[in-house]
Amino acid sequence: MAHADAIAPAGLWRVSLVEVGASIHPGEWIAPGYPEWVWSPINVVVLRSPEQTVLVDAGPGFTTAWWPFDGIHADTEAALASVGVVPADVDLVVLTHLDYDHAGGLLAGTWPDELGLAFPNARVVVHEDAVAAARAADPDAPDNVGTRLLALLDAGGRLEAVRDGDTVAEGISVRSAPGHRVGHMCVQVAGDDPFVFAADSFHNAEHVVHPEWDNSSDEDGETALATRRRVLGELADSGARTAITHAAGPHAFRVARDRSGGFRAVEVCA
Repeated sequence: MAHADAIAPAGLWRVSLVEVGASIHPGEWIAPGYPEWVWSPINVVVLRSPEQTVLVDAGPGFTTAWWPFDGIHADTEAALASVGVVPADVDLVVLTHLDYDHAGGLLAGTWPDELGLAFPNARVVVHEDAVAAARAADPDAPDNVGTRLLALLDAGGRLEAVRDGDTVAEGISVRSAPGHRVGHMCVQVAGDDPFVFAADSFHNAEHVVHPEWDNSSDEDGETALATRRRVLGELADSGARTAITHAAGPHAFRVARDRSGGFRAVEVCA
């Protein structure tokens, strides 16, 4: 069952963290001593202003069938309906990266040859490095949703390639966070109490305390660890509320420095 948490507004944006599904995976992906198998959520973010609806990531859609373990469920459309959003309402989709559990939900139809776009009115923002990598990739490579998705977006004039620091809507900007994937990025929402969706910069609250444990799925482990530590430092310095794609809840939290110079997750927010 999908869950959604309303989060206190950031600037002009009303923020909802929406669980569109969940997947099972080895517990060792999180930390030593976890059970053999663990369920983790798949979260997206809905940002609403009086004039615009923005979706950050889109869940896996029909690419749930690609999950390598026997256990995943997701329904982005039903989850969005639980917060009063239908696909036609969405004006902008920001994809933090092109992994299928983040980008597959943008696709409708049948893989691989009868595809359409699930959000008929949305332009779609992707980091320029992710765009370049997907365009150069074999469209039939395992788990590659990006190449065909970008072709559809290009054909419809819907794609906007961005880079570090670009503003994508009033008060919403993106920040490069490479390592997990080429072109991975965080989404920042400005306001008196700002909000950051850190996506897959880290995958569990355990990784706030132990960023070195988050090493199961990164494309470039050394860069990802450096990025993770940088992002955690920036979150601690700013005091921004944050959320990530695969943290249980869903919930938002803050990152604080501890006396040893490391980090901890604090203050779960309603």
